[in-house]
Amino acid sequence: MPSWWKVAKRKLRRARARLLRGTGAPGEIAGGMALGLFIAVLPVMGLQLPLALATAELVRRLTHFQLSRVAAAAGVWLNNPVTAAPVYGLCYLIGRPIAHRLLPAPPQSVATAGAGSFDLSALSFSGPDALEVGLGLVIGGVVLGVPTAWVGYRITYGVVSRHQADRQQRRARRARGLKLAPEA
Repeated sequence: MPSWWKVAKRKLRRARARLLRGTGAPGEIAGGMALGLFIAVLPVMGLQLPLALATAELVRRLTHFQLSRVAAAAGVWLNNPVTAAPVYGLCYLIGRPIAHRLLPAPPQSVATAGAGSFDLSALSFSGPDALEVGLGLVIGGVVLGVPTAWVGYRITYGVVSRHQADRQQRRARRARGLKLAPEA
């Protein structure tokens, strides 16, 4: 029985091959990857894949610019159950100061104002605190998502361009070899 690591590596190789062998232009595949990476850092866990596919289709219909849906789906998997806590933690750390400046200061209650008092309700996220956390996650997701998408676009574009150029060179060599063989 193969180990989980071998199974994961095999699935990753297949996904990479499917992504690279796609029929789209490098810009279409890289654009899909950038869209998927941007949506991956937004705090919409569970809705990321449908949102990426729907957005890719919406972009195609509105602008006639093709985005690879396979690449968008692959980019969304940057954020998965293993990486969700660090990704959302970083989004919150980035977005909380901005959200804190945008929201009005909550009024101080008597229970939390005393230096020696401790109230368990202060640990819950409700009211303005919940709004600050949610807004911090969204703002941090957008702020972190833009450079992540840009870097993902550049890397994917370069990898796909090189792969497609190599594939064309191999096909040309193979075609030259077939043409020369019958004449010899």
